[in-house]
Amino acid sequence: MTVLFGLLAAIAYGVGDFAGAVASRQRQAVTILLFSYPIGAVLMTALLPFFPGHLNGRVVLFGLLGGIAGEIGVLIMYSLMAVAPINVISPVTAVLAAMVPVLIGIVLGERPGALAWAGIALGLVAVVLVSRTREDHPHGRVSAQVLTLATLSGLGFGFYFVLLARAGGHASGLWPLVISRVGSAALIVPVAAQRRAIAPLHGRLLGITVLAGVCDAGANFFFLLASRHGLLSVASVLTALYPAITVLLAMGLLREHATGTQRVGLGLAAASVVLITV
Repeated sequence: MTVLFGLLAAIAYGVGDFAGAVASRQRQAVTILLFSYPIGAVLMTALLPFFPGHLNGRVVLFGLLGGIAGEIGVLIMYSLMAVAPINVISPVTAVLAAMVPVLIGIVLGERPGALAWAGIALGLVAVVLVSRTREDHPHGRVSAQVLTLATLSGLGFGFYFVLLARAGGHASGLWPLVISRVGSAALIVPVAAQRRAIAPLHGRLLGITVLAGVCDAGANFFFLLASRHGLLSVASVLTALYPAITVLLAMGLLREHATGTQRVGLGLAAASVVLITV
């Protein structure tokens, strides 16, 4: 079940990130989050009766901290994707999003099997290769500043995964997600007000934003289930394969160029999933 839920999380994150990136190229990233976060909060709250649990101080604290970490990650990533190639930013954030939970999982005593270790290593190599660009890339070489911000975004995602997984276990039900989504939805309001980014969305842009919000919430839901049915290290790496979906969508719908190295990375991503599932 960990593999199934992890892959579902990766697909949902990949589609959601692509939708959020497309929307952020038309409006400020914070404006998009101002609409997408409440959608996720409502969706998770609606599912709460089907996954009831106990609410305590640990769940509230970890949920809020996770929401802050995740919000930082998403805000930076959407902002970067508005000005830089999606097929570079997404994989770079995924490297850190995978590494942080793996390292913390090991510190906490997780011991994946040999093939799972090979899959984890291959998955990390895959996202690194997918993020590589050359000087002759249509967008040019990505600057060090952009890569630094993408790294910070990935750290936000990584700590979000850890905090969400450690918030309370099965006994907490969906409360960690509900607290996280509601907290994020509330926190984005003053940020949007400070940046004068509160503006209505209409038509196609609103639809894309709704899709981003639904997919983001769904991805968090599937990751939470994956982390509860297996090792955090395995669940996080499977989830962090989301750039494969984002890159394929960017290539197919936005005609973003992919180098041979990036294509190899996509192949290694598929191989890593096979190894982890054995």
